[in-house]
Amino acid sequence: MHLRYDDDFVEAAAFMCASGRRHGATALQVRRFHSDRETCYAQSDVDERNAAFFKVHLAWFREWGLEHLLTGFMGEYPLLPGALKVLAFRQARGRNEEGAELYVSTGKVRNAMVALRMDRLERDAPLLRFLRHEFMHLHDMVDPAFGYSPQVHLPTHNQTQQRITRERYRLLWDITIDGRLTQAGRETMAGHGQHQAIFERAFSFWPEEKRRHVFESHWSDAQPAHLELLALAADPRDLSHAQEPLPGGSCPLCHFPTFEWVSVGGLAPDSLASIRAHFPHWTPDQGACKRCAEMYEVAGKFELPATMVV
Repeated sequence: MHLRYDDDFVEAAAFMCASGRRHGATALQVRRFHSDRETCYAQSDVDERNAAFFKVHLAWFREWGLEHLLTGFMGEYPLLPGALKVLAFRQARGRNEEGAELYVSTGKVRNAMVALRMDRLERDAPLLRFLRHEFMHLHDMVDPAFGYSPQVHLPTHNQTQQRITRERYRLLWDITIDGRLTQAGRETMAGHGQHQAIFERAFSFWPEEKRRHVFESHWSDAQPAHLELLALAADPRDLSHAQEPLPGGSCPLCHFPTFEWVSVGGLAPDSLASIRAHFPHWTPDQGACKRCAEMYEVAGKFELPATMVV
């Protein structure tokens, strides 16, 4: 497995250390860092100068221990080094961009990309909680026993029902991940109580005893399976009349996760018309996030096309 980094990722990380936002860099190291950067300006060719800067930034990225911080716990995920050809890191511009993605080429070559907000590098503990959670996602995806498939397509479900099924699936998967991390003595992104509260809301149509049993069995499940999670997530009960998306679900308009859903029924007719003009297949039962609703309220009033600024 080869490690790769985007240029702006290692540059931003190195400057974070040099600026003191991440503790540990000595005054002597900071002076050496800036001195090394000065030598890069001697390169007259732009491409060669950029390559020289990347080399300097990467060297200090490693000297300040950031590469070890990002990958030093890889032994906890034994399948990843052999399953991935490349593990790459890039800078995420916002929380909505963060996470780990697996890419499989037509030749079955598997590469992974981890996107991080740079402020996560300021403190080790929150960063490791995030990385362990995301690496567990990757580990499951390459584990034959988990049987992962990126396609969650159910022919008998309409678009809204499939979205809710995907949200339920993600919730169940996250429960199994943080449950396993807890059993291993690791800190997690969310605790038992937080996961249970969201689970209770998502599966409120089940009897209380079933909810308790399913949640606890998945929290303690050492070997979850994709098809079993999907079968639970696709339970048709409550899908036919489900109107309220799950917290953290994706807005069907901007596709970003949101915890602020609005009542589409309260939107003005002009706003609804504006949404439908840009999204012909959208229906009110799919909902919309607060930001999109506000944007299309303005677009409807002034009869202007809405512009998504992310």
